[in-house]
Amino acid sequence: MESKKEHLLGIVFVVFEDTGPAVIFNDTNLTEEQTLTLAVEGMTIVGLDEGSQGKTLKEKKAQSFDTMDDKRSFGPLPVPDAQDLRAMAITFDVESTDSTDHRIREFGRKCILFLLFREDYTREILDAYGLIKPYFSVIVRDVITENDLTHANLLDMSRKMGLLFSGKLPRVFTLMDDGSPKELIGKKIPASDVFLVADKNKSTLSILFYHPDPTIWRRRQIYKSASKLNSSVFKNKLKVVTVTEIEEMSAILDRLNVSIEKIF
Repeated sequence: MESKKEHLLGIVFVVFEDTGPAVIFNDTNLTEEQTLTLAVEGMTIVGLDEGSQGKTLKEKKAQSFDTMDDKRSFGPLPVPDAQDLRAMAITFDVESTDSTDHRIREFGRKCILFLLFREDYTREILDAYGLIKPYFSVIVRDVITENDLTHANLLDMSRKMGLLFSGKLPRVFTLMDDGSPKELIGKKIPASDVFLVADKNKSTLSILFYHPDPTIWRRRQIYKSASKLNSSVFKNKLKVVTVTEIEEMSAILDRLNVSIEKIF
């Protein structure tokens, strides 16, 4: 298994077939028996949590944007016969046209992604809890039907989820009016007066002042919040730098493949 503590150990992907849960992808060192037990336990937790049916596929398609209603997260969960391991589960639905179960055709086929990690990595997982589901929603936008659950797509899904915790993926924040940080996900982010870009590869936490002339109070609040974010999330391992030039800010966002929504 991966020896680096900061990395995930892989994923286990489960679908709820007409006859019950089935493991269709596993790039971890878990045995078939362990993954099947994990699959059954996961489906049980999902069933207990849902209680009643959610939105139909037709209702979801009518939405103008992803509300993440069908995506839920659970855990950390114990891993069968592996006391030093934990798993986090994320559920979502895909379209199914081949199912003989009318409920699956109407509401979608349930899928569960299990993220496998060592028990001593639990703190890092909990720190990133609010980020995991939005990030996952972005990378599965093109996984719409059960035909999209190919080995290549699931392998790519595992790689991208690993990037989230490897430190290779820069993280972008803005600051609310009260100074609290809000992480931004996706290629297009809402306009704001300031952005914080945390890049572990470059060991920097860049403050991008998009407001050309913030008040003294707001500037102090931004520096204080950036320092607190660096301390609480990044253990003071990043150097805080200030960026005020538009060209430099644009270059940073272009490198991240991120654009800012226009204000009309």
